[in-house]
Amino acid sequence: MISKPQHHVLLFLASFIFFFTIQSHCDNNTSILPRCSTYDCGNGIPIKYPFWHIGDDSSDLCCGYPEFGLSCSYGEPVLKLPNDTYYVKDISYADYTITLVDIDATGQTCPRARQNLTLQNLPLNYTNLDLNLTFYFNCISSPFSFPLSPIGCLGYGKLQSYVIMMENQIDDVNWVGKCEEKVVVTVMKTEIIGNDLISGFGGAMNKGFMLDLGTVKYCGVCEDSDGFCGYNKTTAEFLCFCARWYCTYGPVQSCGNITDISYPFWGNNSLSTVGGQASRLIARKK
Repeated sequence: MISKPQHHVLLFLASFIFFFTIQSHCDNNTSILPRCSTYDCGNGIPIKYPFWHIGDDSSDLCCGYPEFGLSCSYGEPVLKLPNDTYYVKDISYADYTITLVDIDATGQTCPRARQNLTLQNLPLNYTNLDLNLTFYFNCISSPFSFPLSPIGCLGYGKLQSYVIMMENQIDDVNWVGKCEEKVVVTVMKTEIIGNDLISGFGGAMNKGFMLDLGTVKYCGVCEDSDGFCGYNKTTAEFLCFCARWYCTYGPVQSCGNITDISYPFWGNNSLSTVGGQASRLIARKK
């Protein structure tokens, strides 16, 4: 039988060896916090969870969603979505929203929409402030069953283009064979005054649109405890780089009256890379 002093020495050695052999994205405890700090491209918009600056090494440390890397272009943060690229005009971490403007529309009085907005499986959603406009480009004849004026500045010879608010589009438009392309664009409702789309769509597209960032809501508790929010690519879970140099995710772990479980121990629902396998604490009901 091992005596108590020997037992304590063996336990210390096991923890010491584990500390230096753990392999994970979150094991570099010498520079986690600085690498996951806020970045600014120059226009005053802070880049932090769920976003990260592409020029940093923070992408390897799960500091944000893999698809939410922001680059900088002439002092402006840029987000690349599946089908198009957008300037980031505002990020509200209090309201959990991001405002985007299509780069191709910026500075254009009569912009020609090129791509549909595609979110696919990204953790983004439209807000109730958004409005979808549908464009029908290069039509040989009107695809509508009712009178609608064409967009004069987008006309090309005998070909005409049209725009309509989707909420006013009651029936399906038979545009195939009449128009070259259909593109749906998102703008802010407040930027379209009345039904004057032809003179107002250009300004509305330059103002951009807003998307919901519901995934960032978990970040508040982490930041309140002086941590930095991140993301685990393997488990697709929220991650917190804590001020004590260890990683946790999700709700605070608890085992009955034992709370704030931290390294080298880890709760039943925590990441296995946070503590050693032999140090796992599992909450069970009696």
